[in-house]
Amino acid sequence: MEDNIIILEDDNGNQIEFAVIDVYELNGNTYFAMVEVVEAGQDESDEVLIMKVDRPEAEDAELVVVDDDDELQAAFDEFLRRDEEEYKDE
Repeated sequence: MEDNIIILEDDNGNQIEFAVIDVYELNGNTYFAMVEVVEAGQDESDEVLIMKVDRPEAEDAELVVVDDDDELQAAFDEFLRRDEEEYKDE
C-alpha cells in the first residue's frame, strides 16, 4: 500500500501525521492500521495505532479509537496475521 498520510488531532489540539499501513475488514468493521510519521533524525516508533471507521455509511464518517479491549485485540491480531501473510508472499 502506498504511504497514505492521515492527519489526526490529539487531546491538546496538536496535529500528528500518520502513515496508513493497512486498511482491512473484520466482523463488519473497517479498521486502519497506522504508524506515526517522524522527521528525519528522530527515532522511529514501531507502535501501530489501530482505529476503526465510525458510521461508514454516512458522508461524515470518521476514524475513532477502539474503546473495547477485546475488539482492539482482535483487530490487532488480524493486522498481525495479514502482515505475516504479506511478508510470506514476498
